[in-house]
Amino acid sequence: MPESIFIIGATGKVGKTLVSQIYDKGDTDPLHRRNPISIVGVASSTSFLYDPDGLKETLVRDFASRSTEGIAYKDPIRLVDLLRASEDSVTMIDVTPSQDMLALHRKVIEETHHKIVTANKNPLVQSDFSTFQTLTANPKRYRYRCSVMAGAEAVDIIRDMRDLGEIPTEITGSFSGTLAYITSELEAGRKFSVALSKAITEGYTEPDPTRDLSGTDVANKILILVRTAGVNASIDDVKIVPFIPEKYLSESDPSRLLLRVREIDEDMKLKMDNEMKKNSTFKYVARFVMGEDAPEISVGLQSMPRDSPLGQLRGTANKIVIKSNIYKDRYYAVEAPGAGLLPTAMNIRRDLLYQNGDR
Repeated sequence: MPESIFIIGATGKVGKTLVSQIYDKGDTDPLHRRNPISIVGVASSTSFLYDPDGLKETLVRDFASRSTEGIAYKDPIRLVDLLRASEDSVTMIDVTPSQDMLALHRKVIEETHHKIVTANKNPLVQSDFSTFQTLTANPKRYRYRCSVMAGAEAVDIIRDMRDLGEIPTEITGSFSGTLAYITSELEAGRKFSVALSKAITEGYTEPDPTRDLSGTDVANKILILVRTAGVNASIDDVKIVPFIPEKYLSESDPSRLLLRVREIDEDMKLKMDNEMKKNSTFKYVARFVMGEDAPEISVGLQSMPRDSPLGQLRGTANKIVIKSNIYKDRYYAVEAPGAGLLPTAMNIRRDLLYQNGDR
């Protein structure tokens, strides 16, 4: 029987890429996939389409490209209410950047038999630790690998370590493919404003690029991993030093932001030139250490040798190093391509495989 999914954020960059991959890669074809997918619902921030028997491909593609309008709605909970009559479980896929999805996530997990796959970090960060544990308790019902490193193995490895009693005691890494790309472009001699423009054009940044540049996105990612490790922490516990001065972070419109940050092109070039003279570079690094009294969590620019594990990263590549309470002189390393629409969409599809028991 096909696995029913409802894509929330289907008109966004990741959502459109996901829709294309599902159809282009044959995920709906029972001859291609043992447990085929049926898209029963798609939604933007303002409208939706829903058919419990499955929407036609042409209709889904048209909706994703905004050439077809849906039924207007305001409250995301309305989307959950659509599924009340469905006896079979439906997986709601949250690929939005919305700050208003925690209530929907909670309702699905706490009050229904349906499931969630999410790339949206906000519900995982906004929730208190108890709610985070409730949401993520059952991987068969709640998958969130794509909230960190575009869906690489970081979440799964840390969850497995925790469940096996090997508690992560230190996590250090470059978590932002966006900022890794920008620092690599600076190393190559590009102007900061040009590097940022390319990152926006390639879809590496959040819809609001200041979320990347402020360090908020990286802080959210390290917090998700720390909570996955079983540590009771909140965003208030993360010390954040932004990538660029605070005065530029109030400009959320990408075009106006690009004009304003030209002012710091020379400063950023000088900073990188000084690092390169020392055979070093700077990377935006997140770090968690389990202190004796409380966790120590920070994000910010750090100088490091170019031949170090993080200094070697180029392009959008991410890498994290995880130390544990068992192997004190050894560590786990996870490296992945990092930011991008294609890997994020692909790993959402991977989460569907794992959630449905196909892996």
